[in-house]
Amino acid sequence: MDILGAGSALISKGDTYPPSIHPSDHYFDWMRGRVLDEFQLLLITKGSGTIETEATDSFTITAPIVFLLYPGVWHRYRPSQDTGWHEHWIAFRGTFADELLRSGLISPEKPFHKTGHSETLLAQVQLIQDEVRAEAHGYRSIAAAALMQILALAITLPQRREEENQPMRKVIRRACFLMRERSDRPLMPEELAAELNIGYTYFRRMFRKFTGISPNRYHAQLRLRRVKRLLRDTSNSIVEIADVLGFNSPYHLSNWFKKETGRSPQHWRKDPQY
Repeated sequence: MDILGAGSALISKGDTYPPSIHPSDHYFDWMRGRVLDEFQLLLITKGSGTIETEATDSFTITAPIVFLLYPGVWHRYRPSQDTGWHEHWIAFRGTFADELLRSGLISPEKPFHKTGHSETLLAQVQLIQDEVRAEAHGYRSIAAAALMQILALAITLPQRREEENQPMRKVIRRACFLMRERSDRPLMPEELAAELNIGYTYFRRMFRKFTGISPNRYHAQLRLRRVKRLLRDTSNSIVEIADVLGFNSPYHLSNWFKKETGRSPQHWRKDPQY
């Protein structure tokens, strides 16, 4: 599998689409659409929109959902002006994807995969984005392995969403998903509970029941894992890591990291320990 690029974009309601940061060689407008010579996977984690391809009618899609674009197949898509959306994308090609296509496990006629709020899937998408951004030694192999898992999850998750009959489990799973998606910034659990339309005291109690730890601790652990991965697997400076993960300054990151681990980021990088 060859990862050609990866990224994300938060499109607010009413924004122009595609955004100005869209790669120039992949730019398109709604009237003409576009044809690619590669596969693309898009994970929409928030919002809704429309997609139309040569192989399908025009469909309205609502997050969370994965859709695949196929080489040589005309397509066009855009978020709703009323909601915008948050998209994560991965461009790729390779024999693994070709084999899935030949076997019928993926198909241009069925480009949508209703994955639900899968934290596992989102974690692999974030891993690819981090690896592509850092371009550390061996990143292509790590990203390719993660993409294989993403495709496997996209195929199987729609059949494994047992949480539909367990409303509170579904809420907690969505909370975990949102915390992972926002692990690149500070988060207030009270605001998350309000977003999920649940009282914070009850949310905190049920979150601990299902995960064994508090929402604050869960989010802190997610952020710590990302910092450690960037320290271990990339040559990014403390300044760059602080910027990527939404810390106020490298000093803020260093103090927080030492409080969490008992060691400074610089010392941990020299002798990584989990």
